[in-house]
Amino acid sequence: MPLAHAILGFLEYQSMTGYDLKKFFDQSVAHFWSATQSHIYKALENLEKEGFVESSVIPQEGKPNRKQYQITVKGRGELRQWVSTPMPLEVTREAWLIQIFFAHGIKNEEIVQLFEKRIEAIREYLKQCQIAQAHIDENYEQVGIERMRELWQLTLDYGTDYYENEIAWLEKTLPRIRELPTLGIPKK
Repeated sequence: MPLAHAILGFLEYQSMTGYDLKKFFDQSVAHFWSATQSHIYKALENLEKEGFVESSVIPQEGKPNRKQYQITVKGRGELRQWVSTPMPLEVTREAWLIQIFFAHGIKNEEIVQLFEKRIEAIREYLKQCQIAQAHIDENYEQVGIERMRELWQLTLDYGTDYYENEIAWLEKTLPRIRELPTLGIPKK
């Protein structure tokens, strides 16, 4: 349950509403883990049922009341257990590689275009990682704990390295794509 555990991690920083949690997701881990508002609220509901978080209603004048969540002792224990347990290897699923696998019926130049568009999209994504870097720096200014900043930075570095390596592979592979044999249709 990475979403639930991410929520516990954020609530360990401070008490928050579901809306606050969404902002934290978007400003800190969105480069490797996204969450919708509805998924966050559903996870909060389940976490509260399990006793990992508790909520309190904060009345607001002229606005709907806010429901604020805080992590419980049981929730802290669950988070500690989860972050110290090795995760199984997750085999990635890459839809674009399925396209390439079955691209024998299109021209080499069309495959080249797929590669070039992928490179372009990754470069745009890497620009977004620069925004994530700014958020890491801002969040560090607020919390001032070097260990946290370094761990946040490691996750961003992983993502940027991953995609920079993918660009390198795509660029290295483009000449092979251009030299593929002519179109072939499988025998029946």
